[in-house]
This record gives sequence, structure tokens and C-alpha cells, in this order.
Amino acid sequence: MLKVFRDNLKYLSWVLWLVIFVFILFVFVDFGGTVQRGDLPSEAAATVGNLEISYREFEQSYRQTEEAYREAFGGDFDRERATQMGLPMQVLDQLVNQRILLLEAERMGLSVSPSEVQKAVVEMPALQENGEFIGREAYERLLRANRLSADQFHESLRRDLLTEKVRTVLAQSVYVSPGEVEQAYRDDTETATIRYAAVPTSRFEEIAEPADEVLETYFTEHREELRLPERRVVDVLTVSPAELRDGVTVEESEVRAAYDRSADDYRLEEQVRARHILLRTGDERSPEEARRLLEEAAARIEGGTDFAEVAAELSEDPGSRDSGGELGFFGRGEMLAPFEEAAFGASPGELAGPVETDFGLHLIQVEERREAGQQPFEEVRAAIEGRLLGERAEALAEGKAEEIADRVEREGLDGQGMAALAEGEDGVSFTTTEPFGRDDNVPGIGRATTFTVTAFELAEGASSAPVRTTLGWAILRAAEILPPRLPELAEVRERVMEAWRREERLTRARRLAQEVLEDGRENGDLAAAAESRGLTVEEAGPFGRRGTVQGLGSAPALSEAALELEPGSLGGPVRVGDRVVVFQVDERTRFDAVAFEEARQTTRERLEGEKLGELLATMLTERRRELDVRFDPNILENFGAAGG
Repeated sequence: MLKVFRDNLKYLSWVLWLVIFVFILFVFVDFGGTVQRGDLPSEAAATVGNLEISYREFEQSYRQTEEAYREAFGGDFDRERATQMGLPMQVLDQLVNQRILLLEAERMGLSVSPSEVQKAVVEMPALQENGEFIGREAYERLLRANRLSADQFHESLRRDLLTEKVRTVLAQSVYVSPGEVEQAYRDDTETATIRYAAVPTSRFEEIAEPADEVLETYFTEHREELRLPERRVVDVLTVSPAELRDGVTVEESEVRAAYDRSADDYRLEEQVRARHILLRTGDERSPEEARRLLEEAAARIEGGTDFAEVAAELSEDPGSRDSGGELGFFGRGEMLAPFEEAAFGASPGELAGPVETDFGLHLIQVEERREAGQQPFEEVRAAIEGRLLGERAEALAEGKAEEIADRVEREGLDGQGMAALAEGEDGVSFTTTEPFGRDDNVPGIGRATTFTVTAFELAEGASSAPVRTTLGWAILRAAEILPPRLPELAEVRERVMEAWRREERLTRARRLAQEVLEDGRENGDLAAAAESRGLTVEEAGPFGRRGTVQGLGSAPALSEAALELEPGSLGGPVRVGDRVVVFQVDERTRFDAVAFEEARQTTRERLEGEKLGELLATMLTERRRELDVRFDPNILENFGAAGG
């Protein structure tokens, strides 16, 4: 539903790219049905300093981001793939970063006036026609079509202009030297084309186990590299909200009271539930042809064919085709006007259309109608009760964890005492971890979590305040601190054996590559030298210092070496991953001073943009550490994310 905006993205400046991107994130378009407001938790999904990110905002942003991926990748993208990508936490992290930039703008004393917002609106290319603003009526119609009010859009625009001002201030501290500009241009334009032979270390896979004295010598030479870092053994008491939930009750009157307190959240406008079939029009299909095809489809449906079957066969809407054209419930102002008029003008079971919109022609079937009014209590009772039970169990677990933490500290309980305490407490479990380091994955907890940070802050024998983990509220006691130390061979024998074998394979590969190089130089024929040893010569190029080498990937050492040689010269051996490469330079493209002068300014601007991006990333990382960024534990648990 964002065609007007998408068609104009290519004309936008950096500021407007950011404005439209965040605007799209906040527009809630979901042809597959919506989550009722009463189903969402009331607390914040995350807090950043004194700013909150509501579940509604997170939900809207996530749904639209997911829809954008689905449109881009079609059937290859689904909810499972989104979860594997960690998309929910990516979206929440984006919202957190935006809040941090808003706080940074406040710290800098920056602001955006209403007139600046208005000016940005009327100058936005996506809202212009023939060089003029499309007008208030068309503007408001476009906002309604995207389920957004003017106030909402102006607020998101104000935020984005503020973050752009932060970027402008930071940009003033960016400096790129003339030398950096020239080097960057050289990296971009100086290229080489080569022929190469690669000796894979896997060619020497079968290597006999070394004699004990060989392994001991290798271990002695590399013992420092095998140094064991500081590790901790931690006694843990965990209070699980999930296990306490069965013992929590919520009275009917409390559910009713929560419903009454949030009456506005459960008020529904008139809605219809419908399916549609979309046929796009353009160079490949005229409106007349689309209309004919939809009229034929309507005849099939009226003849008894299921609408969903025809939609799955014909519809060109990627967001609803796989669900038989299902759009879910929607209210007035959520669809384009012609579509909306046809849908709200039809009775359940009736076909409407073909209807023409900016997207093409639609055939619509209305399935159900809801009159305006309050959403019945019974429809949302289970969701409210579930939320209240979850909140109560969470509060109960946190309170119980605080009491246990006080007792552990007051009584100076050791591991045995903590284990005995857990036996008599519902929802409480005890475990002692295996030794783990700062960067290790703790089973059931994760890597680099608040749990790990807390564990490494404790003195030996000391206990912690409750820490939220994906399993519940945890009280930690540092049972044992294992200081860094050099290992004995017996402790790391397998690691030493594998490291020796890797180095031995590399040594043999390097030796063979050196033979090829010397033979090639002596006889002037790299291909013959390589082929006589069972190797194949490949061609690659052109490539520069910063690019990848065809067939080899990232190979900075090889790139640097090749760009120092004259055409016809042989070079190597150079290690590239698990291969050792020898090569011959075929062609070289050298630095062009005249072309550099023409490209000097654009190269400088690119480098300034890259440095600004690095500065922004560093600032965001530092502010995350300084601010009390918190995620709702339910989000961390539901999406399997580590945090706290």
C-alpha cells in the first residue's frame, strides 16, 4: 500500500531516505490479519533511559518490516525464516537506536519546530506532482490509505529530522586527510588480472600422528597461545515465573476491571473481513485484459469454485496469495478508497468488483462484517487473563528471588545451603555450572549475557542480587574462581594435536606451492608447472586492494602482492584461507592522476560518510552502555535472545 512512496525512493536525499524508511516502519500494513489491541501486553517492550518503546510500536514496526521482506523474497521468506534471522530483535534494536539518538539530540539542545516539519512534508518528492505539493486532500487520503494520521506522521518526521540534526553535528567532527583520499582512490582504481594455482591444505588430509617428542616440542613453542583464561564456577538458584504461574490466580472481577480500565483499547470501528484477487496492470497487461480475467474468475466462483482456490491460482498480491487472498478484518480508512467503498458496500458472501486502484484490479469477497462498538468482554477475556497471570507470576518470581537473594547473603549460604533451600521452595531450582569464561556460551543462558557479566563481577564466595535470564530470575554465587594459567599438555592434547596437523598441512602445501613457483620462473610456464603436479590454473580479475579475488574471495595479502608486480611477473606463495597460492600477473591498471582530480571530491564525500557511520556506531555502542537499556523479559524469552 506504499506504492507512491516506493516509486519515489530513488529521488530522495539521505535525510528523506531516513524519513521515509522510518515512516514505512511505523505504518501498520498487515493483509494477513491484525493483532487485537487487547492481546498486547501493557508494559513497555523496551526502555531507553526515560523513554519507552511500547509493544504497539514494536508490533507495528515488526509487522511492516516482515511484510517488506516477504514482498522482496516472496515464498522464500516466512515467519520461521524471520525468527532464524533474529528479525524481531533487529527491529527492536532499531527502535532502541532511534531513542538513543533522540536522547542525544536532547543532550545537544537540538529541536525541530513545527514549521520545519511542515517544510519537510511539502518538499518531500514522494508528496509532489509536477513539482508541486499534491495538496492537503490528496495528502490526507494517502495517509488514511496507509492507516496513519497526520499527527503520527508528523511526529515520526520530527523524530527523523532530529536524528538528522544529530548526524549533522557529528559530521562536523569528521576529518579526512588528502592522503586518505588518494589512498582510497588508489584502492578503488588500481587493479590487477592474474592467473593462479592454489594448493589446498586438504590435499594432505592423511597425516600420521606425530611422535610424542614432536608434539611436546610443538606444545612448548605454542603453550602461551593455549593459555586458559579466567573461568568461573557459579552456584545458581533460579526462580521460574512459568513454574509459579500455575499457583497464581486472577479473579473474574480483576479481569473485568482491567477491561474497564482499558475500554478505549477494546473499542472497534466498523470492520469487514474479506478476501481479494489482485491482477496488476501495466506494460504487460492492460486494465481491460485484467478486467476480463477477473470477470472469468468471478464466473468460476459463482459456479461453485472456492474463492481461496482461485486466489491462490491467480492473485498477484504476495502478501495474501498463499492464504487464499485473506486480508483479515479492516476498518474504514485502512484501504484505498475504491477498494474500501466496494468492500463496505457488499454483504457477506457477496462478490464485489472488479475494482481499480493504484495497484491494479481487484475482485473482492466479503466474508464477515462487524458493526462499530465495544469489543465484547468475552472475546478478549482470555487474553487479558493471560496477561494478568503473566504479570502476577513475573512479579511473584521477582519478589521471591529478592527474598532468596537476601537470605543467601544474610546467612552466607554456600552451594549446599542453596541446594537445600531450593528443595523446599516451589518454582525454585539449583544448579552449579561447569567452568566458563567471559566469552563462553553458558548452557541454557547464552553468551555475553548479564548473567556472565554479573558472574565475573563477584568476589569468590559472594552472591548477587537477582538477575533476569531467559529461564527466570537467577541468584548467582561465585563458587570458584579459576585464574588464567598455562595448561599442561594432557589438558589440551587434542587441541594441540589438531593445531599441529593444521600447521603441518599448511607447511606441506606451502612447500608444494614453492616448487610450482620456482619451476614456473625457471621455465616461464606457470600452467605447465602447476599441471605437472596435479594443479589447475585459474584466471581472476580485475581486482583491487579492497575487493575480492575471483575464485579466492577476500585475499588482501595476495591483492597487495599482485599490485606491486609488473605484468608477466610471478608471485607467491601466499596463504589464502586453507589454500596456498602462486600467481602470475597478466595486466595492471595504474593510478591515473588526471582521473583522480576529477574524482577527488566524490571520494572525499564517500570517506566522510563512512567515517560518520563509524562514529555513529561507536556513539550508539557507548550510549547503550551508559543508559539503562532494558528489554521486557518476555521478549527475551519469546525470541530466545540473550540480554537483560
